[in-house]
Amino acid sequence: MAFPHSLPPVISPAQRLIVAVSGGADSVAMLLFLKEMHANIVAVAHCNFQLRGEESERDEHFVETLCRRWGCDFRVARFDTKSEAAACGESIEMAARRLRYEWFDSLRKELNADAVAVAHHLDDDAETVLLNLIRGTGLRGLCGIPPQREGIVRPLLNASREDILKYLESRGQDYVTDSSNSDTHFTRNKIRHEVLPLLRSMNRHISDGLHRMAQRLRRYAELCDSVVNRFRREHVTSLPDGERILLADLFAFPVPELFLEMWLSEYGFSRTQSEALLTGRVGMLLEANDYLCTRTHDAIEVRHLPVVIAPCELTFKVNTLRSDSPAGIEMKEVPFSSVSALRFSPTEAWLDASTVRGKLFVRSIRQNDRFRPFGMKGSKLVSDYLTDRHASRIDKLAALAVCDDDGILWLVNQTIDARCAVTDKTHSMIHLKYVLFP
Repeated sequence: MAFPHSLPPVISPAQRLIVAVSGGADSVAMLLFLKEMHANIVAVAHCNFQLRGEESERDEHFVETLCRRWGCDFRVARFDTKSEAAACGESIEMAARRLRYEWFDSLRKELNADAVAVAHHLDDDAETVLLNLIRGTGLRGLCGIPPQREGIVRPLLNASREDILKYLESRGQDYVTDSSNSDTHFTRNKIRHEVLPLLRSMNRHISDGLHRMAQRLRRYAELCDSVVNRFRREHVTSLPDGERILLADLFAFPVPELFLEMWLSEYGFSRTQSEALLTGRVGMLLEANDYLCTRTHDAIEVRHLPVVIAPCELTFKVNTLRSDSPAGIEMKEVPFSSVSALRFSPTEAWLDASTVRGKLFVRSIRQNDRFRPFGMKGSKLVSDYLTDRHASRIDKLAALAVCDDDGILWLVNQTIDARCAVTDKTHSMIHLKYVLFP
């Protein structure tokens, strides 16, 4: 690898670029290179994390002076990084990274830029691969730093640190040095100053080799994604609030644990959680972000975390369950003709209006709820009724009931209570329907 002599494929001459410049050798070289290549630079962005006292102020002044000399629009963001890290429970490194990329994204939209150029290089890529390897990463972690992602491009990723320093020397261009980069208390710095030099004593091209390996593994990961996505399209079923896959289909995939990990990771579940589901018992329930995942007798389901619906009075219209709900209950009063003329389905209920006591309302199922299922003798716990019908634990948490003052009249999408059943003596009916909004 060597310092590039033309714009890399990740950048086109027409692209509107914001260039992230810290003042260090890498970012200064990138800015100088992009100027020499006549890239369309709309601004230079500098982050002052206020972590190194006068040194942080020195860096900001250096970049501002550089921009003034080179005719670049200078933008700076000053962050109280320590306070932000403490407030969010993050390490200072993680807080700084989040603040940096959030601002980059905001600035890109403000200036209508296509991308922000950042100065990661070949040795950074090698460090990232080793860092992820130490953490016990999977395939994606070994793919290193991508040359681009949404809103971010890395024009120097194929150049080494040595190439960058030689380039700056050839141009007579100075830069600043971040003293924290030599602090080996940080894992990345320990890799940079201790681990990589040791590996170079065994293979002087180790950084280049790790970088090339990451590039190859990225192609393998793309192939893996393609296979998994095709299998997902063919075998994963959409639900109103999530997705499910039959266990028979899952175990037909050549590497079931890989598919499950990749599928569930999109919802925030960890590899440990997906492995537990693969071998776990029926009914196990796992949570990540706003989702629940469970294993039923024949499938694995991932669904939105059900929200408890407080008692909500029904009126003669389509009643939304809550503001963000994809479903509602439609209620109508209709005249009775005959029982044989009724259309029965789990999503609809026909109630004898004369049996209703007080007002109708819908709510979530509660512990120890009982009702008398139509067609059965005696009462039954709602949870037992749902278990008998192989309902998942998520189904039980999401279950709804339409009630009156005397109790449950309709277990939504299941069955009615026997006391409100329509008979030949019925004069007026209430029609209830569970509806999904487009």
